[in-house]
Amino acid sequence: MPRLRLTKNGQPICTVGSDDVWMFSASVWADIWGPESSTLDVSGGSKLRPDGGHDFLIWAMPHDLAAGDSVEFNFEHGATSDPKGVIFKTENPSAPASAKTGASWPPSEVEMLEWESRVAKNAGLTWTFVLNGAAPICVCPDASRQHVSLHLLWNEERHDRLRVSLSKSSLRDIGDRTGGEELLLEYAPLSSRIQVVVGA
Repeated sequence: MPRLRLTKNGQPICTVGSDDVWMFSASVWADIWGPESSTLDVSGGSKLRPDGGHDFLIWAMPHDLAAGDSVEFNFEHGATSDPKGVIFKTENPSAPASAKTGASWPPSEVEMLEWESRVAKNAGLTWTFVLNGAAPICVCPDASRQHVSLHLLWNEERHDRLRVSLSKSSLRDIGDRTGGEELLLEYAPLSSRIQVVVGA
């Protein structure tokens, strides 16, 4: 069974092992507004209980990244987490999403225009993405598609592969759930290495 080991600038962040979870995901995302250069989230679902339920586990959420940071994801043999994931507990799990965020969803046109008009603090942001030593892919948010994201997803039903998705989307793509622009979608085998370098 596999694990996902993460490092930043050569230093360990965490390792998510399949002994503890039935699925895990790791995401790096950014938009032109910032203020963070980019953000890393790592989470998973604990092993399913007999009733089908599970706990939502967190390893890093959020973990801010700065210009110059290099994050590596190693999908490798192993099964132990280090550290163990922390169970996420909401203050009021039954509250609707709009009550928790203070905004309507999908956002109204007025809200969308307000969000789109914010100052672009990350206007010069660039990512360099490399999968298994292939040619680097340069990714930049822009005025038309303001959000960039890398999403890694694993579950125990397909335990020997990791779904790797790199995309750009606009606020309107996200609001409409239309997906945006897919730059890469691959299923990476064990012993794969993914790297993102944040530039500005």
